[in-house]
Amino acid sequence: MIKLTLSVLLVLISLDCLTQIDYSKLIIGRNTGTKTLHDGNVTKIFGFTETLNEVTDTPGPTIRVTEGDTIQIEFWNVSQGAPHTIHLHGLDVNQENDGVPHLSFVVNHMDHGYYKFKAPHPGTYIYHCHVVSTIHVQAGMYGVIIVEPSNGQNNTTWVGGESFDRDILLTASEIDTNWHTDAVLDHEHDPVNPIPVFVPENYTPQYFLVNGLSETQLADPLNHSTVGVNEDVFMRLVNIGYYGVRYIFPNSVNARTISSDGRPLPQAYINDTIEVLPGERYGTLIQTGTADFYDVEIEYFNMNTQLIESSQAVTLRTSLASINNLELNLTVYPNPSEDGVFYTEKAFTENYTIYAIDGGLVLKSSEQRIDLSKHKPGIYTMHYQGSVIKLCAQ
Repeated sequence: MIKLTLSVLLVLISLDCLTQIDYSKLIIGRNTGTKTLHDGNVTKIFGFTETLNEVTDTPGPTIRVTEGDTIQIEFWNVSQGAPHTIHLHGLDVNQENDGVPHLSFVVNHMDHGYYKFKAPHPGTYIYHCHVVSTIHVQAGMYGVIIVEPSNGQNNTTWVGGESFDRDILLTASEIDTNWHTDAVLDHEHDPVNPIPVFVPENYTPQYFLVNGLSETQLADPLNHSTVGVNEDVFMRLVNIGYYGVRYIFPNSVNARTISSDGRPLPQAYINDTIEVLPGERYGTLIQTGTADFYDVEIEYFNMNTQLIESSQAVTLRTSLASINNLELNLTVYPNPSEDGVFYTEKAFTENYTIYAIDGGLVLKSSEQRIDLSKHKPGIYTMHYQGSVIKLCAQ
């Protein structure tokens, strides 16, 4: 009897700790979104939004909370199809609020569900739907939760940790459009039997994304991330895709990985290449210098074959590098080039610059023949009057 009373008392105390909500966030589940890909193709997606009139996109909204606060996520499912949940991937929450359907609860069409938890250790975490998660995560139902330290200093990694000037979030994922067809995504609304009748046998993504963008979208200067000259930048590296990824930083930025899955590493990992497997998150500090651009390469490798199937480039642009919004019809061919020699039809009125992946200047010229044959194979970026093109020398 004494043990039973004590157990009930502990449960009541635990529930009482969550009665005062420090931060509440509305997240809406949608299944009527479309996504325009870099080549103009449009594919159907699911996703999360903050308002009903917001366009559905992937990733979903980034949620920032403070360590130690009691958080409530109100999830409103306006989808017409299968039920959904919000799984708090990597966060230390109790089973009831973890969003795994058979251990927690599901949120049916037009219903509201409430997830309550105390924000744990500072770090980078993921939230995603856990109903038929293989399908719904690929469909686009995922986002990132960032827990900031409780000392009120958002530009520190954790209390007593390292300081930085700014943080940048990079979230890797993929899209296999064969998984985005009506046959796969249009399940009938049936809370008794929410499992889809058709799941594709193979996963062969055609699009490899960083923060929901790829290829020419990433090369667009408007999608570059801004950093400052001589800054300490905390890179939050996330992988919510089904491939492994490698984030490859320029040698000049002295990449130093200090945290993994929301926990400080016992010893910093000093390496330009950070491998992030599905569901993992790493925190890496870099130091910028005075270069105008720093390119981060992301390799996507098939975990069955270990073969690299795509390489994307993210550009970090220093605040001193202005963006010129001139619309230029700038085309470089062949791209990729087997011999490292490229051509363009444009007659340049001033020099363009070409940078290697490590941020080093490779070429400054106004010639229409671009000769990189004396340089090693890899990814280069060509910059001219605000336009940026990724060049692949094989």
